[in-house]
Amino acid sequence: MRMSNSAIVKRLLCVGLVAAVMLPLGRMIFPHLGDAMTGTQFQTLEAIVSASLGYGIYALLG
Repeated sequence: MRMSNSAIVKRLLCVGLVAAVMLPLGRMIFPHLGDAMTGTQFQTLEAIVSASLGYGIYALLG
């Protein structure tokens, strides 16, 4: 099954929107997690959560 270009763009915009909010606010929202993990580990976790939330928003808008 082939996705249209507009579907790909909408999906990337949803992920980008969540990432734009989550990455700067991540340490304020989850201070204990940020202290327990190294910088790279925490950033990876933030990226995974942002992508998951972005795909979820895309599925709801679907």
